[in-house]
Amino acid sequence: MTERGKTAVVGGGMAGCAAAKELLKAGREVVVYEASPGLGGRARSWHRPEIEPDVGVNLWFTSFYKLMFERIREYGLEDQLVEMSNNVIVVDEGRPAELLSDSLLSLFRYPHVPMRDRIRFLTATVRETFRRKQLDIFDPLKLAPFDDGTTAAEYGERILSRRGFDNLLRPEIESFWLWQCEEVSAAHVRAMQAQVAGAKFYVFRHGMEVIAERNAEGADIRLEHEVTELQVIDGRVHISARGADGTVATEEFDDVVVATTAPVAAKLTAALPTGIVSQDTREFLESQRYEPALSVSYLVDFSSMPSEAHIVAAGAEDPPVKTIITFPRQVRDEQGRPVDKHLAFIYPGRAVSRRLLGLSTEEQFAETSRLVTELWPDFPADAEPFQIAERPHAMPVPEPGRYRRSARVIRQQRGPVVFAGDFFTSPISEAAMLSGIRAAETLTTA
Repeated sequence: MTERGKTAVVGGGMAGCAAAKELLKAGREVVVYEASPGLGGRARSWHRPEIEPDVGVNLWFTSFYKLMFERIREYGLEDQLVEMSNNVIVVDEGRPAELLSDSLLSLFRYPHVPMRDRIRFLTATVRETFRRKQLDIFDPLKLAPFDDGTTAAEYGERILSRRGFDNLLRPEIESFWLWQCEEVSAAHVRAMQAQVAGAKFYVFRHGMEVIAERNAEGADIRLEHEVTELQVIDGRVHISARGADGTVATEEFDDVVVATTAPVAAKLTAALPTGIVSQDTREFLESQRYEPALSVSYLVDFSSMPSEAHIVAAGAEDPPVKTIITFPRQVRDEQGRPVDKHLAFIYPGRAVSRRLLGLSTEEQFAETSRLVTELWPDFPADAEPFQIAERPHAMPVPEPGRYRRSARVIRQQRGPVVFAGDFFTSPISEAAMLSGIRAAETLTTA
């Protein structure tokens, strides 16, 4: 081993950059390989100079993200925070109704479900809130005991009527996470209930990737370098990566954190012996399913849509359009004067998203424009198509039993090859960072 120790981090997303920070603190020399032109992974936003702020896809985070706020304070980024409204509008058979996460009055006025369901929902939320420390939505080691094989749908229908679940709890889960409640663990929704009551929501003015970039400061960052092969020879890790010019170079390391999506991690380590990557870990990576996401955005007149709204479809069916989110933006008119607009993000339902992925942007905009009025009939016909973001591996699905398997794999991790990523818990930046920190600690404390 070299004097300082040299570690590769494959993947410059939130998990990989969090790992890099801990490795650097421990005195390691760190090289981060990232296939894209920038850090941040799926938390990276697109940017367009025509709008102010110029940021597009901008992930929400909440006031209970402990690691995130530690980094914000450490890096002096408080001025980058924009508090967002928690205004959720649930549309049931064409009828919209407001539901605020921090308002009891909003809950008791909510017309889509009977009062009995509203009381049951409040009671269940209070009960889970008392278990907040145990029901940690970011930590599979804490969630594993609650992952009893029950689905979110089974849990929801146990505490609410079917109508209550489809119009109160299901929209909150499926509009934010894009999963189907019949496919995900009840532990996730219970943890969400425990944490979200009274939470405040934020975005970064210029994109969440700033946290990844600051976390990785001090590392050797290799952008547009796709790792093509990972070998372990005589206890040493050999990384081969293709640069932007097509040249493949191989470098030797003491150990590696693989912080990619699960399918990429499985592919890169498929040839390694079980003494390096256990069969349990290999099966864990190979079995991870993802829900894709397609974000189709439009610029619309400011007064044409509710401001800072999260408009979601109720019901158990997979709708053509699941969610509309509006963010205020400014654009410049022909005279250079600022004009208030809304940037409206449209998220199609699961089946439509899969059908549209890979099509031309013209086809995607045309189909989304045709379907969006099924959720919001007043969506303006003159909306200006603006930007599309495709994420084929957007949301790792936490199937029933997944948290138990995740906890087992975490406890088995050993160098020289360890893994990090949001697939250990759920697609949350905080969870990704926690997994990166744990992976780094596994290497530095061995």
